[in-house]
Amino acid sequence: MFVAININKELKDYIFSISNTISVNAVKNSIKIKNVDIDNLHISIKFLGNLNSLEIEKTIRALQNISSKKNSFNIELAKEIGFFPNNKYPKIIWIGIKDGYEEIKIIYDDFNRELKLEPFFKSEKSIIPHITLSRIKNATYIKNTNILFENIPFKVYKQNVSSIDLMESVLTPKGPIYNCISNFPFLKNI
Repeated sequence: MFVAININKELKDYIFSISNTISVNAVKNSIKIKNVDIDNLHISIKFLGNLNSLEIEKTIRALQNISSKKNSFNIELAKEIGFFPNNKYPKIIWIGIKDGYEEIKIIYDDFNRELKLEPFFKSEKSIIPHITLSRIKNATYIKNTNILFENIPFKVYKQNVSSIDLMESVLTPKGPIYNCISNFPFLKNI
């Protein structure tokens, strides 16, 4: 299970066009990558792992508390592509969040505060708000990561965020399928 901000179809389509451009550039340079399925694109807040029914109940209560005090906000994608763990040994390719970055960090911090005393909860120090685009399959070292970003169709794209979601990941032979377990609307839309 994980906590996420789900994104709308238009933003998913735009992000997937970026992923496809990166894929074309990767193939030209013998780099094997796998794009995140368009339906699975989202902003991760917190990975939780497997939870029992009591842990799910506590997580739901925490998310209700957070959403009941939070107003909606806008996000805008950054014209920035990054890598985890870093750009010398990239494994994951992501696009950053420009506007809404601080609001996402606040949600993350509030969620950590709500559940920090629970034994099932693993606290982490910080979050980099992002959307995962692709996973690199064969590169342990890429000399020039800029080769992946030629001809990327960057444009300004915004979306209103009016809720957070508790998500479930179902593993299948074709890859994970994400299902929304529960949606937590924010207090007020802008």
